[in-house]
Amino acid sequence: MAAEPRRRAVEALVRVHREGGYSHLVVDTLLGREEDWKAEDRAFAVRLIYGVVERRLTLDYVLAAHSSLKLKKLHPLVLEILRTGCYQLLYMDRVPPSAAVSEAVKLTRILRQERSSGYVNAVLRAVDRGRAHLFDHLPAGVEGLSVRTSCPASLLTLWGRAYGTEMAARLAESANEPPPAYIRVNTLRTTQEAFCREAQAAGVRLEAAPSLPGCLRVENPAMLKRLAKPLETCYYHQDVASQLCCMALGARPGERVADVCAAPGGKSFTAAQYMENRGEILAGDLYPAKCREMDGRAAALGVSILRAAARDAAAPCPEALHRRFDRVVCDVPCSGLGVIRRKPEIRYKPPESFAGLPQTQYAILREAAKMVREGGVLQYSTCTLNPAENEKVAARFLAEHPAFSPRRLPLDAALWPGREPSHELTLFPPVHGSDGFYIAGFARGPG
Repeated sequence: MAAEPRRRAVEALVRVHREGGYSHLVVDTLLGREEDWKAEDRAFAVRLIYGVVERRLTLDYVLAAHSSLKLKKLHPLVLEILRTGCYQLLYMDRVPPSAAVSEAVKLTRILRQERSSGYVNAVLRAVDRGRAHLFDHLPAGVEGLSVRTSCPASLLTLWGRAYGTEMAARLAESANEPPPAYIRVNTLRTTQEAFCREAQAAGVRLEAAPSLPGCLRVENPAMLKRLAKPLETCYYHQDVASQLCCMALGARPGERVADVCAAPGGKSFTAAQYMENRGEILAGDLYPAKCREMDGRAAALGVSILRAAARDAAAPCPEALHRRFDRVVCDVPCSGLGVIRRKPEIRYKPPESFAGLPQTQYAILREAAKMVREGGVLQYSTCTLNPAENEKVAARFLAEHPAFSPRRLPLDAALWPGREPSHELTLFPPVHGSDGFYIAGFARGPG
């Protein structure tokens, strides 16, 4: 394996850890176009970047135990060289230990950190020698679980209080697993059966999601790129949780639907399929550029009933939109604690950084409620696992809006493993195989 993938990974990790960059954006920026890389080299770099971000706490625990220097005093490049080397030793079985160490030492010279070459060599060789006993002396309880799963103790405590210690441990462990890949068949262009025939003929391995028509799990998503060009508008990526959210909304042909936080548009596109492309969908977002992107994507998918419009969903709802819609969905901005498998750096955000979100989320829900006609449906959702952003926002809304009542979500009863009321559903990655997600349904009564 050439040095270039490792060098790019180290540079990307400096941007993520020192400059606060989002891993997926940094990967896109630093690695550039896929066609400029050998497939195996790019895959190696991507694995290193995401792997080190996921396992940062574990790696730092191991490195600190074998280093004569405090990690926080190291040059950022040296620290990331150590982390990438340690990750290869612990989690990449196909990389020979000798290669993991020697390539890390080589990087110190490539990145002009020659004075640290002996130190890097000594630390990584010590880690390799002690691999069988690295975690023999982990502390008990949350601290030990934090090191083992690389989830901060503050996050484990939050989940433990909300869902119990057993579920907190399962959530932490699942956060390091690769997320399943789901797609939505665009039934405005094809049928599920026809798409499956062509995709499987091209070598794509698919499995239909139970009780969710149009939803397919893809075992080898890289193969989707080999599909014929006409099939590109016959599907789009959408997790099963988001597809369940659309099913729960229950949009019907001829209705008026508003998606107040719609970008990048997936839920609106799926709602259009349930509506058989008849009726009206108003897809809103704060940024005009994202609205233009939704309009363009809708046209490509054959969704003619969607109109995107820029608006701050938390600002007072315009009078012209009051009580105009049969169904309104609010998939609000959130802390993202349900999608850590996809955005691993989220786990390291301190819980206090989420403190202002519930007020914004409530404001969006409050203003969206004004858009719902008598007898209409309002639905609230997040991709987080945090009661302050989920159940507490829903409970506050019901307490302050007597015109609305809980609406039973029209989904398979098997999805409710606990004691949640029928108008609320929390989806857990280790239980449902989906992203972490929360859905709450409300109905507007007369008056």
